[in-house]
Amino acid sequence: MLSSNNVLTHFDQTLPVGIACDASYVGIGAVLFHRYPDGSERPIANASKTLTDSQRNYSQIQKKALAIVYALKKFYQYLFGRKFILMTDHKPLLSLFGPNKATPALAANRLARWALFLNQFSYDIVYRKTSEHQNTDVLSRLPVGQDPVFDGKESAHDVDTVCNIRTLSLQVQPSDSYSLQKETAKDPTLTKVMRYTREGWPAKFRVEDINDPAESFRKIKESLSTCYGCLLYGSRAVIPESIRPKVLKLLHEGHLGMQRMKQLARTAVYWPNIDRDIVDLCRKCNTCAVYQNAPSKVALHPWMSPEKPWSRLHVDHAINFMGYNWLLLIDAYSKYPCIHPTQSISAKTTIDLLENDFSHFGYPHTLVTDNAPTFMSEQFQNYCKERGIVHVTGAPYHPATNGAAERLVQTFKQALRKSSSPPKEALLEFLMQYRRTPAGSGYSPSELSNHRQMRTKIDALLPSPAHTTQGIQSKIATKSQFLVRRANVYSYKVGDPCYVLYFGPRHNQQPRWVAAKVIKRHGCRSVEVRVIPRGPIWRRHIEQLRPRYATEEDENPADDPNPVSERINEEIPDTTQSSPPKVADPEHLEYGPGNPRRSKRQRKPRQLLCC
Repeated sequence: MLSSNNVLTHFDQTLPVGIACDASYVGIGAVLFHRYPDGSERPIANASKTLTDSQRNYSQIQKKALAIVYALKKFYQYLFGRKFILMTDHKPLLSLFGPNKATPALAANRLARWALFLNQFSYDIVYRKTSEHQNTDVLSRLPVGQDPVFDGKESAHDVDTVCNIRTLSLQVQPSDSYSLQKETAKDPTLTKVMRYTREGWPAKFRVEDINDPAESFRKIKESLSTCYGCLLYGSRAVIPESIRPKVLKLLHEGHLGMQRMKQLARTAVYWPNIDRDIVDLCRKCNTCAVYQNAPSKVALHPWMSPEKPWSRLHVDHAINFMGYNWLLLIDAYSKYPCIHPTQSISAKTTIDLLENDFSHFGYPHTLVTDNAPTFMSEQFQNYCKERGIVHVTGAPYHPATNGAAERLVQTFKQALRKSSSPPKEALLEFLMQYRRTPAGSGYSPSELSNHRQMRTKIDALLPSPAHTTQGIQSKIATKSQFLVRRANVYSYKVGDPCYVLYFGPRHNQQPRWVAAKVIKRHGCRSVEVRVIPRGPIWRRHIEQLRPRYATEEDENPADDPNPVSERINEEIPDTTQSSPPKVADPEHLEYGPGNPRRSKRQRKPRQLLCC
């Protein structure tokens, strides 16, 4: 009766044409129709087919989309090259197949392929309520039979998906290419989600389902599909909980880091909270931790601005520069520098040079140095204690703590390289200009230190400016306000597990980072750590530490005949020892004033033989 002349009408190119599609659990149906000026519709042709066993496992959105593809291929000669109306009773297809909408990035392979197929047609997709969609609904519920030609072509497109599933199964379980399907069938959560995907999700969320793991898939239900016993999220396989550790191990092969692991996972696999599991695995991987790069720099923590000149001094050595060793010190308040050339850097020579400056300006309250043997010697320590000077040192291998002196060394070396005068004359020129030039506070070091402006050659041209002390403190404070860079804000407490940067000689297998534990703090940026389980104690700046997410096995390691802590126990001396090593007198060293460090070999000019 549906194909009788009383029901069907002839095709007319002058009338608008449309096609209505629908799908049920057993079949799909389509109606090609004309729409007349009065709004009525008359069918031109009807079509239906029975779903195959694999097509019955499609999700509801895929069945509805399959009905559209089937209808367009069935009535291709009527629709191609002209504008038509496409009707469906499934709203999600309006955004998926809309001619002005982009294909979602996480659309299943089939849906993405079908969306590309529809791009060759010119149509307007329209939603129609199911109660008004009865003509195609009847055809989908009473299909006439299968269409072998259409079904064969559709099955051929699923070969790539099947191959991907088999390949992933073999990687997880090399002896069984169906392991992914078997484990999926055993997983109660994925089994329920696959049933919801095929038959439709519950219309409303129930309070009793709040702890149901299947509810985590509700927000991505439109991108879920089933294929050969597996659940797919777009083109990615949803992994059962039982084999997720094996898949994580596959993703972590090569130890390429958490970001690359996430990028790799997004091309092949998925499960809820997969990114969190990847981050947790990378943090607890000991191999990745001991060879990882240093953490980002911490936020700048400037020294407190002194209240008066010569309160805190920063001291350092410049070794073997232009034939001399140099002792440099700078006042933290006024930036007033003092520089002395010397042949020896022994503690006695250093003390004598410092006494020369202290005789002019007096003893400072605080003296900041690095951990060089000269400053750590017992003689220098006693010298500071006898004169009431607080000796402050930074962490080893962290020169930024004594940044004022390090910067002076850099500026001094650049000035002497640019000068054409001998080193000692160039030094006097540099000191004269540096002490006279206004600093960031607007006042020169000589003004802030001596309360007067020193007279130089430039002052012979102009009258000296009036001296004022107002605003000095405010300008100095302004200089201490640095822009906060991207910083490592991790705070370490006593007992925290960490990785410490290793500065000793490194062999082929010697890691860059060593597991340790914080045992003492020195101020806000320096700590003492002990290499676990029986290693030495080192002092380090927090920039030389990284957080360690320790497990019970890491804190209580099994007996190791050659642990890392034993291998490095003697390679780096303990920089926190209470009795610093004594510095030998320069006369007894291999080099000194009478025995220079340079080679004594006599060099002769090269003789060229000419033919």
